[in-house]
Amino acid sequence: MKQGLWILLAAFLAVIIALVLAIWSFKMPPRIGDAKKLEIKQWQVTICYPDLKASRLVRTTISIGAALEEKVVAEIFESLKSPEKSELSPAIPQGTNLLSVRREGDILVLDFSSEFTESQFWQGSDVAHLRLQAIVHSFTSLPNTRAVKILVNGQVPEALGGHEELSEPIEPDPTL
Repeated sequence: MKQGLWILLAAFLAVIIALVLAIWSFKMPPRIGDAKKLEIKQWQVTICYPDLKASRLVRTTISIGAALEEKVVAEIFESLKSPEKSELSPAIPQGTNLLSVRREGDILVLDFSSEFTESQFWQGSDVAHLRLQAIVHSFTSLPNTRAVKILVNGQVPEALGGHEELSEPIEPDPTL
């Protein structure tokens, strides 16, 4: 009788351990090897740079191979910090980091580090407008993206350069 009780207890513990392991495996993030199973596709995006001398945006279409939209957003972000042509200006201040990206329907929410609000970078209403619109035009070239919401350290920042209000999502200016 005593031996049967031990066997029953051991079987019960084995079932409990199996349940705990099963639950734990469902909560684990996918392993790096699992990411390789995602299909890489080519994203056609338009990167816009401000031409501050001519007061216009200069567009460049590029193709980015990525499985996830977050990777494409990161590539656009890095491109906007350093244009290839010397006559063009960056749209994002050097030293700025992209802290997070999320979607709210057709709005892309970008959270930047505090370097984004560097006052000298956004000095002048025309400069601030062109740089902000370069960001908005570039990110709205992603599929199903109508507008961009910008946060800094998770909060709505002050108006860029005292001119460009960021409390609401920003849509591309069709005049540029």
